[in-house]
Amino acid sequence: MEQQVKKPERLTPRRVTFLGLVMNLTLAGAKIAAGFAFSSKTILADGVHSLTDLVTDFAVLIGLKYGDAPPDESHPYGHRRVHTLVALFVGIVLLVTAGWIGLSAIMQLHGHTAKTIDGPIPLILALLTIPAKELLFRLTRRVSRRDGNPALLANAWHHRSDAVTSIVAAVGIAGAMFLGPKWAILDDITAAVLAAFILAAAAKMILTSVLELTDHAPRPELISRIEKIVADTPGVECYHQLRARKLGGQVDMDIHVLVDPNLTVEQGHGVAKAVRVGILNADLSVQQVIVHIEPYHPAEKP
Repeated sequence: MEQQVKKPERLTPRRVTFLGLVMNLTLAGAKIAAGFAFSSKTILADGVHSLTDLVTDFAVLIGLKYGDAPPDESHPYGHRRVHTLVALFVGIVLLVTAGWIGLSAIMQLHGHTAKTIDGPIPLILALLTIPAKELLFRLTRRVSRRDGNPALLANAWHHRSDAVTSIVAAVGIAGAMFLGPKWAILDDITAAVLAAFILAAAAKMILTSVLELTDHAPRPELISRIEKIVADTPGVECYHQLRARKLGGQVDMDIHVLVDPNLTVEQGHGVAKAVRVGILNADLSVQQVIVHIEPYHPAEKP
């Protein structure tokens, strides 16, 4: 009797994120320890960047557990601001840490006190990170596309950025190791460059979080796409008061749609449903659509 082959279990958002968390914890710990042990600020900076992926993995896991929880009595609009608050905290921590690494590297450059890297471990760790994080990027991106999860997709690209910075780190470390003591300064230069990249990522994260907390509107391209969908929906005469805001990495919106006043309540509800479904199907970043139906009178301007 032929034995049936058991299919592998489905890779869920939680599983792929937990896989990233374990990998990032291992890489970050090893690289930060190597940075101190072998006098390499570059691998230290690269370890901090791996730590940013670790923190974002935690943020995604927290978001999956709490941020996506349904509304309740104390939170009638849901809990998606948890995502935003976690991202803001992560951004502030990154900003402070990257500032410390960059300032330390600049002070070393100014004092010309750069030290030769004491061993090959920092270079080996940087090289090992590149394929590991590229694989994690591809797995996370595949799950995010399958499930339509924008938070996972952002986390995937964070993994890819870690692979890229590890390439830069490997080049800087190799130059400092193999070009002689005079070129040991390359380690501090590379560390300063990586710190600048981390600072930019942290500033962007903070700005995005602050904009969400102040109910900032989504990108104009999304608004234009929504307007076209509404205008092309059968039964819609015109519309007004379209409002949208970013919330937890996604979009909440409401709109007033004007229809033929002779329609029945059920027919008007059908138009509203068509508008809502059309918008939700067109863009995965839109989480909630509230459609208000009003009678259309051509003589009156909405």
